[in-house]
Amino acid sequence: MKDPYNPKITVIGGYGGMGRFFAELFARQGFQVTIAGPNEISGKEAAKKIGGRYIKDNVEAVEDADIVMISVPINATPAVIEEVAPHLKKGSLLMDVTSVKEEPCRLMKKYAPKGVEILGTHPVFSHRVGSLEGQVFVLTPVRGDKWLKWFRALLSDNKARVFETTPEEHDKVMAVVQGLTHYTYIAVGKTLDALDFDIKESRKYSSPVYELMIDMIGRVIGQNPSLYAEIQMSNPEIPRIHKVFLETARELSETVRRKDEKKFVELMKEAARNFDDLERAMGRSDKAIKSLIAELEFLKASVGKEICLRHIYSGKTHIGTVKSVNAETVVLETSGKSSELKISNLQVLGDKERMECKKQFYGVVERDHSVVFDESVDEQFVTSLLKGFDENIIEASVKDIYRGNKIGVGKKSVCFRTNLIDSEVKNTEKKIAEFLKGIGGSLR
Repeated sequence: MKDPYNPKITVIGGYGGMGRFFAELFARQGFQVTIAGPNEISGKEAAKKIGGRYIKDNVEAVEDADIVMISVPINATPAVIEEVAPHLKKGSLLMDVTSVKEEPCRLMKKYAPKGVEILGTHPVFSHRVGSLEGQVFVLTPVRGDKWLKWFRALLSDNKARVFETTPEEHDKVMAVVQGLTHYTYIAVGKTLDALDFDIKESRKYSSPVYELMIDMIGRVIGQNPSLYAEIQMSNPEIPRIHKVFLETARELSETVRRKDEKKFVELMKEAARNFDDLERAMGRSDKAIKSLIAELEFLKASVGKEICLRHIYSGKTHIGTVKSVNAETVVLETSGKSSELKISNLQVLGDKERMECKKQFYGVVERDHSVVFDESVDEQFVTSLLKGFDENIIEASVKDIYRGNKIGVGKKSVCFRTNLIDSEVKNTEKKIAEFLKGIGGSLR
């Protein structure tokens, strides 16, 4: 259904990670999108990709916009708000997508005219996920209701998990959700570096829990360090979180040094009591562990079979026959060429997606088969059987039917047209011929 507002949207920083994510999302919804910011090369390239326009000057880019989204680094956000907020037209919306909310919301309220609606937002995920579906999105409304309802509906339509709170409460929770999590993972990663610890070698002896932990540490420390520094240093609640963490870690360390088992057990039980649902935590971690094992077992069982894999970051698909599998890599053979791929970066596609992948990779060709049947044979029923007979048959239909002296009394010639994946076509045609003869047909 067409959006009744059909807003003109400006994304300042729309050529960066999250900004580009939203510029593309808005464009897919059919909205007119302007990308703004000082990087002309990236800005023009991003705008061309979505069919939008690029304007270098931020103020010029916001003056006729119905919605302005600020998606720039945290430390640049205050200056951009001060620069553009006074120039928004009455009835428009000003929003940001930073991971801290108190200061941006305060500044938007300070600098935006009273007739401008204000909405703080925090997409609690990386732009690398590619989709809003299932992702957490936090809204911190400041002023206005029209565009809040519109944006909430847009997120819900795209199956995001939407939550609303105040800017102050958001920052308190995120000091733990992001601040403490990133802090501890980075600290463990730096500890392994200080120990000159061979992580690759350690994976040979690792438990599934260790494997997951190492992967999560790698996920954090492998991303933009400047962004993570800004998250740590921009949230005013985080220093308090660090202080409590270090005090707790010191107490635990002293307990171990004294070999005080009673105290250690007490500390661990206290930690467990604070969890809202230990059984849920066990269940979710079990599922994560089992999924790792199940994927590897599936690949091992697929040796000699054709599968399709998609790179989870680039989106590139790989199709071929599995030649060999080990704990880290899978070797695919495609058209006589072998490729060794890292399993951790791949997603195994289901049958439906695999067939779409095959169609795109190999292409589709048409073939006709003329068959003589008794007059009583239902050619439409035969067509339906053909469609499900072999996975390389994409479509089947009746092209024409001929009756005449050349065919014989009580007979008819049915020409079936099939669309086949252009891979081993001769083999597929042979199977079709055998099938048609097997149900009483005589090939012409």
